[in-house]
Amino acid sequence: MDKTPILRMLFATIDFVSYRAISIHLFLIAALTCVIFHTCWAQNSNIWPDKPVRIYSTSPPGGTIDLLSRMVAQECSKNLGKSFVVENKPGANGNLAAESVVSSPPDGYLWFVTLPGVFSINRFLFKRIPFDTDKDILPVAMLGESPLIFLVPTSSPVQNFPELIKWVRANPGKFSYSSAGVGTTGHLGMELLKQMANLDIVHIPYKGTAAATNDLLSGQVQMTMDNTTSAMPHIRSGMLRGLAVGDKQRISVAPDLPTIGESGVPGYSVEPWFGLGTRTGVPPDIVSKVHSCATAAITQADNVKRLTNSGITPRPMTEAAFISYAKSETEKWGEIVRKSGANLD
Repeated sequence: MDKTPILRMLFATIDFVSYRAISIHLFLIAALTCVIFHTCWAQNSNIWPDKPVRIYSTSPPGGTIDLLSRMVAQECSKNLGKSFVVENKPGANGNLAAESVVSSPPDGYLWFVTLPGVFSINRFLFKRIPFDTDKDILPVAMLGESPLIFLVPTSSPVQNFPELIKWVRANPGKFSYSSAGVGTTGHLGMELLKQMANLDIVHIPYKGTAAATNDLLSGQVQMTMDNTTSAMPHIRSGMLRGLAVGDKQRISVAPDLPTIGESGVPGYSVEPWFGLGTRTGVPPDIVSKVHSCATAAITQADNVKRLTNSGITPRPMTEAAFISYAKSETEKWGEIVRKSGANLD
């Protein structure tokens, strides 16, 4: 009798049983690893932070975002007992810093401070961004606002905003405005104004506020909209003339400046803001700790005075309120971008 087929069946059965045993063994190891990992993650959450924490400022040193980042870092270092360090990581309207945070583990050691771009605008400006804003980005704390001011050189023939509107309408397409770049709040704020007031003004984008302001000062462009922090030093020096502010109400650092809404464009309101964010998945207790110290940073008396003098209005919110606010801003900015045709691809 040929025993070969029987032996083959026997060995096949042994191989199958061995395979099943190995598979079950590997499954148990994987399950145990997950349990251990989850436990360690929870323990790490309880002892966080046990090493330095980084906050990415999405602007170069010296700007408003950098100032707010360092205020938050200083307060969190004091309150949480570990060093919070600021690293400047500008680029792609904040996407560069956000991508670094999103691609790292959700362990609470990476955060970013930025303008509305990452939270509410960039999804409309870029055809492709390296993360899903809704799924990957977590708004954590509102830090403040820096209203836009409409500016002209002091050599300009217009003395107030109603005169500016008449001047532009009488010369459609003949004047230009500068911005710090496509997709910045100054650019989109001006585009909204053009839409609401039916104005024909040519956009000249620059690489940053300094270049945009220099060409305004030299007369290469006739007007701009810039945030209060950058605008006020030039207004105080007499180099530029402020005509109106883009906020819903007048601002304390320039109370004599009317709003655009009360100067001929009812309902106009644009409030550039600054927020702290991280990636989704960071444990809620860690998020709550950072939200608390960030809010403490912008509500301390000395910091409030410093921010207000710089043209920044602190605007503390709860975590839930900021998430809701960022969502509402997404709808508003999205409509402005769509109507303007702006893109960064």
